[in-house]
Amino acid sequence: MTHSLDNRTSPYRDDLAAKHLSDVVTAPRYTTGTTQQVLSPLAPLYAMPDDNTPTTSTLLYGEKFIVYDQQDGWAWGQCEHDDYVGYLREEHLRTDTSPASHYVSALSTYLFSSPDVKSPPYHPIYFMSPVCIDTDTTQPTENGFIAVKGGGWVYAEHISRDYGTDHTAEALKFLYTPYLWGGRSHAGLDCSALVQISLAATGRAAPRDSDMQEAILGTPLDGEDVPEKGDLAFFPGHVGIMLDDMHLLHANATHMRVSIDPLKDVIGWIERESGHGLNCIRRLAPAGF
Repeated sequence: MTHSLDNRTSPYRDDLAAKHLSDVVTAPRYTTGTTQQVLSPLAPLYAMPDDNTPTTSTLLYGEKFIVYDQQDGWAWGQCEHDDYVGYLREEHLRTDTSPASHYVSALSTYLFSSPDVKSPPYHPIYFMSPVCIDTDTTQPTENGFIAVKGGGWVYAEHISRDYGTDHTAEALKFLYTPYLWGGRSHAGLDCSALVQISLAATGRAAPRDSDMQEAILGTPLDGEDVPEKGDLAFFPGHVGIMLDDMHLLHANATHMRVSIDPLKDVIGWIERESGHGLNCIRRLAPAGF
């Protein structure tokens, strides 16, 4: 078994590996896996099959998960949207999948049991959750609601098929959202999820963790360059989005929420905690480029 791969995004264990890694990983068994879809509002992902360990990420309703192994109520696999590897409870998944036609554009909304504001909701669904509109129904839109494939109705104004153009504006929607390690929604999220989700809202993919994001997103500023709105500021184990040349929007455990803070203050906090301050500031190309 080779350990040169990043096990956060490379699906291999001592007993099993994804078939596409057969040229680089030696394992007793390989599998192509099966694609399943998340049916819960939020599905916590773990590095091991144990609910008492920290979550490493969270999958949203409608996101897809490539399952390579299932046993004892757990599915081991890989997130389709960012390649992150881990364990999900099988109860969060369904084997019948639907292609996304829209995504949730509100911070959160509800999947209702019928097209009526007074009907009991099944559960909430969150920003950037992919949904598939049911075009097979005789009346897919009713009372301002639209039918979702697999069952349920969502308020039509809370979903969209169009992406935004300003990831900073998308990130600002999450201001005051609670900080949650491994979270990826308005119910709670961490620093790298804020970046990942806000970029997703402009049609751009991003890795899950801040060190991965630092490695591939944008280009670093030179020492004389002045930070601008939308630049990403990277620290040891942390990332935030510049609102101007001096202020940072970030999900953080200092305030336990998404907050706006002077960049110099954040540098000071992290220097005291880790002994290192700012790694770099990177500038992204505009959305669509």
